[in-house]
Amino acid sequence: MYRPKICSIELFRRCCLQCRMCHMWKLDESDNNLDQAQLSRLACQLQEVLGGEKEVVFSGGEPLLYKGLSDVISEYSQKGFKVGLASNGVLVDDKMAKQLVEAGLKTIQLSFDSCYEKTHDFLRGVDGVYKKVLEAASCLSRYKDKLSLCAQTVISGKNINEIVDTVEFVARDPHFDFISFMAVTTPFFASLGDDWRFNDEFSFLWPKEKAELDLVIDKIIDMKKNGYPIANPIAHLELFRSYFHNYKERNNGIQCSLGDYVISVDPQGDVRLCCFMPPIANIAKDSLREIFDSQVVDELRQKMKSCQSLCNTLVNCFWE
Repeated sequence: MYRPKICSIELFRRCCLQCRMCHMWKLDESDNNLDQAQLSRLACQLQEVLGGEKEVVFSGGEPLLYKGLSDVISEYSQKGFKVGLASNGVLVDDKMAKQLVEAGLKTIQLSFDSCYEKTHDFLRGVDGVYKKVLEAASCLSRYKDKLSLCAQTVISGKNINEIVDTVEFVARDPHFDFISFMAVTTPFFASLGDDWRFNDEFSFLWPKEKAELDLVIDKIIDMKKNGYPIANPIAHLELFRSYFHNYKERNNGIQCSLGDYVISVDPQGDVRLCCFMPPIANIAKDSLREIFDSQVVDELRQKMKSCQSLCNTLVNCFWE
């Protein structure tokens, strides 16, 4: 019987930054979110559906804007879930860090696109963000015995020549536990296809000097081999190289395995194995246990394994 291991829960699509690689902050999503009653119902259903360590990851938008987030984390933690959070970090202070850890948060990823203040603030679209992220890391690191803290870095044309320095910074920093990389992909909510790389607004995000890219990838692979705290497997770092060199063939024959271990829930309560395919259920009206015990999920998983789409998800999220 199939049981996924992770559920990614998108609480809403509100954010307090104006990131260059995303237009979510331009959306009017004030009334579009999962309320606590829905999240409680989801927790009960996930207890029956998830297998293994039963992990949930809350995201947004910026999830720390969600009123009552500590209560939600506490409920999920008490029900036996390992709870993670993806955040830009700007709202974390001593009080919030303490609340999150006491609620049961186990992992948090803080966006950290460069060890250089000017670059990070530029990419996140708001001045002062760099200092706030480092303050957040300092506050959270006081609970290192209970919490794992990750610096999440998006590799782009803007920061490619600072990636090695950023790894060095994280390795020396007493607050972060490790660094994890993603590759810049089609900007979120910008209604652009593959031609986004040539769009006046976004073209600077695409690494254009392939020789420079290769030197950076080679260097961070070498750093990984020499014990630097880089979370990505070497094969994943090599995939970034292939992706940036051959955008039109970016999957490089990789078979999609997302259907084997992750499901996602969006702010409307729709449940998906693949964010590019129709939902398989909605938490307000469907029994996830019945859905996952049916042939519907098995058939969709097989369809995903044979999918030939040029999928950004395979480049980054939940990569194995």
